[in-house]
Amino acid sequence: MGFFVVSVSISLPAWATPPVKERLPLTLSGSGCPGKEAEINQVLQTIPGVTSVDFNRVPNHVLVDIIPTTVRASDVIDRVNNAASSWQCKVEIIEGCISATMPTASAESHQHE
Repeated sequence: MGFFVVSVSISLPAWATPPVKERLPLTLSGSGCPGKEAEINQVLQTIPGVTSVDFNRVPNHVLVDIIPTTVRASDVIDRVNNAASSWQCKVEIIEGCISATMPTASAESHQHE
């Protein structure tokens, strides 16, 4: 039994700790954004340091997980916007909590004009 424990411990090197990740909550705005999820996802997936892309949690938003030691948030935004500019779509990072933008949708539905 001691041999089994030793073989497991040496198969896990100390440097194999997972990298620190950062989540970028991005908002999509512009008339060209709807229907471009596949294209935006393709751009994001080709950026080294992007580990996850999720369009399904919040409408008109994308959550992107990155490894900040590999790629900067500003580089991710720049790469996507360079590709999306021809689609009339703009991608921006949401500062602060992702739920901060949610009241806007309910405010629009309560206009009294």
